[in-house]
Amino acid sequence: MHKNGSVYLVDGNAYIHRAYHAISPLSNAAGLPTHAIFGFSKIINRIIDEKSPQWLAIAFDARGPNFRHDIYPDYKANRPPMADDLAAQIPYIKELVQAYNILSVEQAGVEADDLLASMALTLQNQGLRVVIVSGDKDMLQLVSEHISVWDPMGDKTFDQAAVEKKYGVPAAKLLDLFALIGDKSDNVPGVPGVGPKTAAKLISEFHSLDELYTNIENLKKSKVKENLIANQEQARLSRRLIRLKDNLPTPALADYEMREPDQDHLTTLFTTLDFTSMLPGGRADNSCPLDPKQFHLLNSADGLSALCEKIKKADFLTIDTETTSLDTLSAELVGISLSIDEEAAYYIPIAHRDDQGRLEPGQLPLTTVQEYLSPFLSDPKFPKLGHNLKFDY
Repeated sequence: MHKNGSVYLVDGNAYIHRAYHAISPLSNAAGLPTHAIFGFSKIINRIIDEKSPQWLAIAFDARGPNFRHDIYPDYKANRPPMADDLAAQIPYIKELVQAYNILSVEQAGVEADDLLASMALTLQNQGLRVVIVSGDKDMLQLVSEHISVWDPMGDKTFDQAAVEKKYGVPAAKLLDLFALIGDKSDNVPGVPGVGPKTAAKLISEFHSLDELYTNIENLKKSKVKENLIANQEQARLSRRLIRLKDNLPTPALADYEMREPDQDHLTTLFTTLDFTSMLPGGRADNSCPLDPKQFHLLNSADGLSALCEKIKKADFLTIDTETTSLDTLSAELVGISLSIDEEAAYYIPIAHRDDQGRLEPGQLPLTTVQEYLSPFLSDPKFPKLGHNLKFDY
């Protein structure tokens, strides 16, 4: 294997849509919607800051129909048109990627998923490890010894063991399993009455969709058997729709190389968008680094009580939350950052977990934190400062 790390391949469209739905609407002074741009930029910054990739690329869907619509005209027919306020943000997201000097890839007639698949498999064959950054389950069919999938919004990583644990079959058999289940979000039909558990049982027993239908008469009489027989062509159609193209032209390895961002371009873009808290590298224009001694970890009720006494005398409270996701429906609170002046910053750990999912020691229960902070947070007359406070609340 190559010794210089992994190649990170980002599912651009997936995170545009997830950021759009996860973050409360934001706009700049000119009225341009910006919440999808902001959320997308946070994801990119997280990848760069946490993973320090040597190679990075982002794939986008091209406009217009793709080859799957030729196979099945009703593919994704259940989806509404892109909202106007999201469409207005797409050019700025692509400009953001350009300003970061990150390789951007799209191709007419195929989807970003197909580009990611072709790039991942080509890079794997060149001896590189690949991390696909996506929350789309279709990407899991690519997982192998050298390809993994990481979703930063849920902070979940899928390797071969994780895929088999979740779906009950190896990643190499996911295509056939998904063909039986179908995909309502993409209007892929599958076989009616066959859910994940039944599909996993069938693929485990017969090893593939083709072997299942070769031996279909060996199944006991049941409604599932009837549905499988009646919808064989539908199952095979679904497999064609879900299968990812793996033979598309891909960039040369040198094109993936991370380069220094165009900081002037980023500064101009962030100014236009009114992202005043963001500059190249994620620092504010007027940021003033604190001495480490000015950071305080509050993991006892006494420490939190002492801070509350200070808050009572303060003119305002600055607050920020740490969560497991940007998705307001699934995010779980991990910790809270607080400040009342420029002299000190405080952090309250609440639900940090280890690699086994167990709560780390030395944290405060959420009920305790709520008891102490609720009087300030619920007081409409007490000023609170923050960014995207609708999400935090």
